[in-house]
Amino acid sequence: MRIGILTHPQGGNYGGLLQCYALCTYLKKLGHDPIVIQRVADRSFWLWEFIRNILKTLHFPRYYNSNNVDRLVHIRPFIDKYLIRTMPIDSQRKMRKVCEKYHLDAVIVGSDQVWRHDYAMKFGYNYFLDFVPENIIKLSYAASFGLSEWHYTASQTKKIKQLLSCFRGISVRESDAVPMLKHAIGINSMQLIDPTMLLLKEDYDIITSPRIVLEKYVFVYWLGDKQTIYPEIEKYRNNGFSVVDLNLRDRVEQIPVEDWLSYIKYADRVITDSFHGCVFSILFERQFKVYLNTSGGTSRIASLCSMFSIRNECQMDYSALNDILEQYRNKSENYFKSILC
Repeated sequence: MRIGILTHPQGGNYGGLLQCYALCTYLKKLGHDPIVIQRVADRSFWLWEFIRNILKTLHFPRYYNSNNVDRLVHIRPFIDKYLIRTMPIDSQRKMRKVCEKYHLDAVIVGSDQVWRHDYAMKFGYNYFLDFVPENIIKLSYAASFGLSEWHYTASQTKKIKQLLSCFRGISVRESDAVPMLKHAIGINSMQLIDPTMLLLKEDYDIITSPRIVLEKYVFVYWLGDKQTIYPEIEKYRNNGFSVVDLNLRDRVEQIPVEDWLSYIKYADRVITDSFHGCVFSILFERQFKVYLNTSGGTSRIASLCSMFSIRNECQMDYSALNDILEQYRNKSENYFKSILC
């Protein structure tokens, strides 16, 4: 089958990129032909960006900053190499033509926070596949609402219910999304693992950079406020560990995706408040300590820890954890095979 994947635009979020890469790779393993539907902001936004870039080039004081950096310069090669994508689609009109233009047999929405209200509604109802004709299979895979509460209005809820009722399968990523969907719109769904967990460690070994730090080290990957963990970091420094500290809030060039994977794979310890920081610590069988990121929503990490019976102060038993992971992988495989037939 030719399958379109609608997810977040490909930018500098390592987890977002890798969940898209993983879903594409997994579908290829199942014998399908995936393509990422490259939905971008509407044309009016890009017109303004074009004008602003001209003003930057002319060193117009309000828009020019000599310290500006291209943060994605080391990220784009991964996107270009591994993700087959449509042309950028910047309007509702173009979205309505995408299935015919790319000869799609099915469209999958997911994973990551594709159904988070403040994100999804920027694109109308595209992330509920309003542009997909009736004769094409529609499904979600591990779609996330990001938060534990239903934030859609009554009119939005009515429209979403209508659209989701035409899906052949609905799966979500967080456990609390199952009762939330049932209560809000009366639709059944199932919880499945994030796409990144569909692939094996060996699948990621292929794209992971060689070891970068030779001495023992702790990898700190942080998205929120880091003040609370400074004592934790100093504890490792005082015990002879090097500290590799990565924060996406820093206005610097981001490291390549392959290096990000390497820092997790070879770390003696990982400290993170990132959902995918936890996921790849699990996949590479690293010992890690997780903190809840309240600014980005806590349900993602709480749900992951519940699925795998992870307790933060305990040593991970990867023998038992991998058994659980294999069960979820089988469940996901059955889900796909029952729909994409």
